[in-house]
Amino acid sequence: MGAIYDDNKALIEQRIESERENDFDTNSAYGEILDNSEQANSKNIRIEFFYSAEKKKQKLNYVVFGDDGDGMSPKILEQCLSSGFSSRYNDREGIGRFGVGMTKAFMNQCTKCEIYSKENNKEWYYTFADISENNPDKNTIPEPIKKNPPKDLMKFTSKDNGTLVIWSDHDKLDEDIIDIIEDFEIWVGRTYRRFIDNGLNIYINGNKVKTIDPSFLSLKNSRFPEDEQGELVQEISIDWPVDKSKASKPGETAPVIIRITKSPLMYREGSGGEKSKEYSKKFTKIHQERLIDDEWQGISILRNDREVFFGIPFPWVKGISFTSEPASRHVGFEISFKAHHDKSFTVKNIKRGAKPIVELKRVITDEVKHVWRQCIQDIKDQWKSYDAKFEQEQSESGLATGHEQGVYIANNQPKTKDVLTAKADKDDLIDKATDLLDEKQKAREEEWKSKWKKQPYDIINSDWKGPEFAQIKYTVDGAILKYNLSHPLHQTIRDIASIMDSETDPEILRKKAIKLKTLIDLILLTYCKSEKQRDPEEAVSNVEYFLEDLRSDWGKYLERYIKDDSQ
Repeated sequence: MGAIYDDNKALIEQRIESERENDFDTNSAYGEILDNSEQANSKNIRIEFFYSAEKKKQKLNYVVFGDDGDGMSPKILEQCLSSGFSSRYNDREGIGRFGVGMTKAFMNQCTKCEIYSKENNKEWYYTFADISENNPDKNTIPEPIKKNPPKDLMKFTSKDNGTLVIWSDHDKLDEDIIDIIEDFEIWVGRTYRRFIDNGLNIYINGNKVKTIDPSFLSLKNSRFPEDEQGELVQEISIDWPVDKSKASKPGETAPVIIRITKSPLMYREGSGGEKSKEYSKKFTKIHQERLIDDEWQGISILRNDREVFFGIPFPWVKGISFTSEPASRHVGFEISFKAHHDKSFTVKNIKRGAKPIVELKRVITDEVKHVWRQCIQDIKDQWKSYDAKFEQEQSESGLATGHEQGVYIANNQPKTKDVLTAKADKDDLIDKATDLLDEKQKAREEEWKSKWKKQPYDIINSDWKGPEFAQIKYTVDGAILKYNLSHPLHQTIRDIASIMDSETDPEILRKKAIKLKTLIDLILLTYCKSEKQRDPEEAVSNVEYFLEDLRSDWGKYLERYIKDDSQ
């Protein structure tokens, strides 16, 4: 009979509760089981989530992880739930190493872990760990006994050899289980993409996991089989010192591989966002999300071919800015290293995250920055060419408004989550936005709606009597502004623009530039005045009325200030 911890009884309860608050998240906890299965030479891994509806919310009952790997002997089976144990401890050839995975992973998610395992030509053995409050022997791991898995779960493993892990009594989940499963499938397809391409089959709730390759190069088992292949721009090898404790000789080095790639043209055409969907009508919903969602953007770092980090690394060093370049989502940046560089990548013992040390960041940046910047510039040049064509087509269609440059900038910023419209229906907001159209524009209402679905920010022109210099209707991802061209603000801007467009006298141009600067100051000052006079309690009772009154007062004060400036 074994134990999870070797501490005395007084410390066991405290240590279990402390260990449950470890650094795992749901995906990385599940990933520990997948790592074990892969290292046990499994060809097929099956994960099944069993859940039921409870008060309109899905409740996770248990999760089954099954494989057809080598299986475990009774001795190793008992020890595998002891903290710090691993039959492959410090093995740097595979994707495991640290010996903390199984125990900490299940403790992070649930209170009970059951394991069945069978070596080839031997019997099934079973043991479990139960850390629930009502178990007085929560630190005890029973000696494995001969026991076959439940018949209804045998389909998730192999009759000849393999392992079956069952997690139950989940008490840490706050998210909806459907969202968890969808997110996990995406994470697995990206994290284990190279293993899947090399023949490993992973199934989640009966669905074979397809790969997602941030470098855009591998289409062999892709989740996006209709993609065009990306372009490998350059592969760079950096010789970097091996961790001293693992070096076979002084000064030993091993390569760190960096690959810079470009996404397929089908994603880059039309600014790589909403215009791309106009460019290619065949995109599915997930293709469309892939174009604009920030979650698809980042560096992929792989350790022994398993992804251990994906996202925007922060902080980085000078030379490359990942967040300031919308085009960077179309440049694949993959770093691959072997486990003898773990210290240089500050890999955690749960293999969640990897951050190169500062010296290595600098070397990587120096090697790739010119290639990376050229990729960014190439994509920008392509966008300019497409945008010129797009703007010409809009002008010919009669949907151009004269505000294309500003609208273009707004529509190509990183997508954000907007609290005001987070729970609103996208089509409903666009329908309401058509209230801004005048009678002539109404005749082409469907075309305007189609445009706003692709470009959530837009500006249209109109005129009416009233203090507002603009009216606003929100879309889920942006806003439609209707300018009141009768307002002194727009009249003044038109006058200044007209004169500056044809004037050559430097003194007159200087005075108009000062006038324009003053106008900008007045816009901001009158906003401050209007905001300062608002009662915050109004926003609590009705935020829409609060904003309408704010804008009305703003336009009224701006009209008065501009007239005073003209006297």
